[in-house]
Amino acid sequence: MRRLAAGVFLLNLLAVTWPVADWFSAAEPLILGLPPSMVWPIAWILIGWVTLLLLDHFENRGNGQ
Repeated sequence: MRRLAAGVFLLNLLAVTWPVADWFSAAEPLILGLPPSMVWPIAWILIGWVTLLLLDHFENRGNGQ
């Protein structure tokens, strides 16, 4: 699970840096009222948060917590 989490965060690093983030720099179309240039990093922050929650769940599964 740690390798998967590391892979997700490496993908996160690549997804929010240039040139990938430049693909989403347009002002239109709006997604939930936000331009894609704001939705893209917010989505990756949420993906990272969910990854950390899953990692914590699987790491502490047998500890009785």
